[in-house]
Amino acid sequence: MLTPSRSLSQVTVCLLLLGVLGFAMSAQFAIGMPALLKADEKQHAAYAIVLSQGVLPTIDTNTPADPVRYPQFAEALFGLDEPRRDIWVANHPPLFYVMSLPMVWLGDAVGNVGVTLLGMRLLNALGYALSIILVGLLARELVPRRRVVPVLSAAMVLGCGAVTYDGGAIYNDGWGTVAASLTLLLGFRMVREGVTRDRLIWATVAGVAAASFRSTGLVAVLVLGACVLAALWLRDPTLRTFRRGVLLAIRIGLAPVVVIGWFYVRNIVLYGDATASAALFEKFSRQTHGDTLFQLVNPELYLHLYGSLWADDVIPKIWIVAAAATLAVTVTGMVLDVNAKARPRPDGVMRRVVIPGPEPTVLERRLEVAVRVLMGIYCVIIIVNLASFHAGGGWIHARYAVPFLPVIAALTSLAILRVGRHWVRGVDEEGVDLRITLYAGVGFIVSAMVAHLHIQQRIDGPADASWLFALIAADLVMFAGAAYVTAQLRRRLRPDGELFARRSPRDQPRVAQVSH
Repeated sequence: MLTPSRSLSQVTVCLLLLGVLGFAMSAQFAIGMPALLKADEKQHAAYAIVLSQGVLPTIDTNTPADPVRYPQFAEALFGLDEPRRDIWVANHPPLFYVMSLPMVWLGDAVGNVGVTLLGMRLLNALGYALSIILVGLLARELVPRRRVVPVLSAAMVLGCGAVTYDGGAIYNDGWGTVAASLTLLLGFRMVREGVTRDRLIWATVAGVAAASFRSTGLVAVLVLGACVLAALWLRDPTLRTFRRGVLLAIRIGLAPVVVIGWFYVRNIVLYGDATASAALFEKFSRQTHGDTLFQLVNPELYLHLYGSLWADDVIPKIWIVAAAATLAVTVTGMVLDVNAKARPRPDGVMRRVVIPGPEPTVLERRLEVAVRVLMGIYCVIIIVNLASFHAGGGWIHARYAVPFLPVIAALTSLAILRVGRHWVRGVDEEGVDLRITLYAGVGFIVSAMVAHLHIQQRIDGPADASWLFALIAADLVMFAGAAYVTAQLRRRLRPDGELFARRSPRDQPRVAQVSH
């Protein structure tokens, strides 16, 4: 049994509860959606099947279509032209598909590829659920002195209908996001708490995994190296420290090169570039959408990316209203927050917020700024790559917006805490924050449930009686989970301070401070 000093904090418990609810929602989609319904599912599943046969596919490898052994594939591929019958996702590194091999073997053992398909969906659902938790943990690193921000951030992500919907499909994005987010989280922890041998080892392992899931994981590895350099330099700005930091960053960067670099070299040899983007655009005769610079200054790119989190694929477009409302609250709240810090008022939305804890030292402020700058660098590199992809002819999906969720969710949470002060009054700032978080968190859960039901109406469920029973059971589990999580949030987000009753030593309050 854990001792009180080592037990999970209430914030962490809340994040785990929201992650479990996210998994239940994605698992329900995984069960309820017809096989291979979503775009690219055929290719991702075929990648794992071909890999189980000892072959590493290329973007021109045919998808298995034996109507006896793989009837779902034969049906899904019927009428498609030759390029779309290939495993065009073979430009991705193989780690997700290696993880999927047990599901392939199980499907082969029982003689039903449907078991493989469901298993791969549930594997991705687990990745998306962990991503919800990691968004909250990253939000805590970005806003360390507002302890409710992680919970509110995770609840906001849960309310994005496309997140749990994509979590129920066969994609490598879930685990790619987990590895990249964990790499960033460990890097930010080193910036805040110092570089240790154990942290370096675990961060390097996470970085290698990130690069082995998706090419965008290489960006997380690059930022991890910058985190190590910043962590050392900001504490001891000497030439010797700088050299040590550069050497450690190079070692971190070499680890993915040694482990998975061969795959990217293979892509260069086969397709001419490390991600095979040009070869894929040519394969599908994609039309360009201007150049990268045009897309970077094009507001439609950002609005489409943001809105896709609520309304993507078959999700009814009415949910773009939720995206617009969330964006409006975020912008309004951030403007009010900046104005309140410049010209505070004694009450209302413009009142000064007093945060428990000591006044941060100069070093702590620098470290906090460094974390935010490094996260900003990560987002800038990702958006440049995404703009280049879109300019070349690629399409934008909700899962491409997931890397930006820690920043989006943290800003939205701060805005909600500011705007919520118009309705929630109180002398104790912690109590006010807790009430706002509870109300907003429950609101996001309700929104997620309504969106879930709305999406489900647009999906043809399975006709088989056994699958229908499983679908009904999954619905019941999901709604029971939502009720339980709501009740637990109400119990744990109490204004009497229970949220912080079992926090870790790093979160212990000492004296009150005024936010700046």
